[in-house]
Amino acid sequence: MVLLVAVVMAAVMFSPDSMCTVAAPCGADWLDAAGSMLFLPHLVWLFVLPELALVSAPLLLIWMSNPDIWLGGPAEKIADAVVVAGLCWGWAAVVARLRARGRQRSLVLDAAGGITVPAPATDDVHLWRRGLVRGIVGAILCAVAGALITTVVVDDRADDPLARTATSENARVVAYNTDDYTVTVRLSDNTRHRFDAQGSYRVGSSVPVLMHGDWMRLATEPYGDRTGRQALALVLAGLGVTVLGSGLLSRRRAVALHRAPVPVLRVLTRHDQGRTEIFAADDTATLRPVLSYEPHTRTRTRTALRQALLYGAPREGGELILASATESGQWLVEGTASPIRHGSPDGTGKPGVYRPGTARRAAHRRAAEARVQNALAVMTPATGPVRWQAGPVARSVGAALIVVTIMLLGTLFTGSPTWWQLPFWSVGGLYWVSVCLRMMIWRVTADSNGLHVRGLWRTAHLPWADVTGAVYTPEGELIVRCRTNVDDTPVGSVGFPPLERRLRRPGPAERAAAEITAMVREPGLRPKNDVGCT
Repeated sequence: MVLLVAVVMAAVMFSPDSMCTVAAPCGADWLDAAGSMLFLPHLVWLFVLPELALVSAPLLLIWMSNPDIWLGGPAEKIADAVVVAGLCWGWAAVVARLRARGRQRSLVLDAAGGITVPAPATDDVHLWRRGLVRGIVGAILCAVAGALITTVVVDDRADDPLARTATSENARVVAYNTDDYTVTVRLSDNTRHRFDAQGSYRVGSSVPVLMHGDWMRLATEPYGDRTGRQALALVLAGLGVTVLGSGLLSRRRAVALHRAPVPVLRVLTRHDQGRTEIFAADDTATLRPVLSYEPHTRTRTRTALRQALLYGAPREGGELILASATESGQWLVEGTASPIRHGSPDGTGKPGVYRPGTARRAAHRRAAEARVQNALAVMTPATGPVRWQAGPVARSVGAALIVVTIMLLGTLFTGSPTWWQLPFWSVGGLYWVSVCLRMMIWRVTADSNGLHVRGLWRTAHLPWADVTGAVYTPEGELIVRCRTNVDDTPVGSVGFPPLERRLRRPGPAERAAAEITAMVREPGLRPKNDVGCT
């Protein structure tokens, strides 16, 4: 995906500027714009909606076969060739994924011993509501995109009669700004006029100008610049098709789940960090989650392991129904509200991020356990409160990043930002500053009563009875794990594990995770006094 994005950007950068002439004036080139903008949703569909990518890939290949695209220099032709190769590879990968789903269903049917039964109705959502919200939102986005496209076409048609009846005179180009794509010309009465330009112009050359009263346009670009509305319409159309397609596919899969008998498997399940984890029926130690998904009724607390029946084929992108026995002895029937993912977060995963375990993450878990065992061996009972907090390096890096962010935002805001840049960069800048502040001010204090976790806005107090340990993720996030039915407490992204491994110097967060877990396992290592007594 990264390679395809890079070569698409390279192809755009190396492509020559369009040449506008009176015989071939520049206007709203919908075919070229739609082909270029289709790459963005196509990249998304490759991962989340392969059914749509199966259609978009050949459309993009047909668009790339246009001879006009291959008129650039050697660099552009090489980039275009790589784009074609990437599209072919992605198309083949999508076909392989869709064929694999059929094989997965056959394997599930074999695992169920050939037993199929009708799927029960769910308690959390009605069938007719599956995908309804996404369908409505997608339809609205597509309608807005269609309205914007209509305004562009109507405005272009309104310019046609004016262009036909306008008088023409040659004007000399005195300035051409490639930063904001404007061209300035000198008219016959020595006045200057600036036009928004789509094509490329040479200073000193002459261009024909059409004039009809107050209406004035370049004869090479009589329709004006509608690029902003055109791009916004295509972006909304791509987003609308994505959301609408996702809703329709979800509804189609949910209906198919109830249309005919489906395989049923006996499994173990629990809720953790807002998702449902599925374990094999004999994995009572919950060592290897095989599936995870987001239910309609989300809870951030971790529930106890319980027996369940899984209806449907647990394949990528499929729909499932889970009937589980609750603590009260009743059965809870719930359906999936998100795509099915293989695996689940291990003990070092971020809250809400679910991915299968890898060799690297397994090595990270082993290293974390080794640090806990070392802490159990060398730690002595603490007399006063124990604190873990950001070190001088993290504080210096965070302060430097905040200064750089403020300087970049100041440079942007003093340069006349567009209507979309102002809110986009403001929100992004505030978020990045909050991340840096959290990295600078985090602190965890342990006393005889429990842990006091200082965040950006408040301090969380966790009694020792609720704490089950602490983990330092490969992404640099420190999380205090809590018992079943108590939310975990994330401290935040507070370190740089790759840099710490390269320097072979454990950071404060890594040490905090090991020592907190050691205190949980060995209560005698906990401080004897509380914070108020020091």
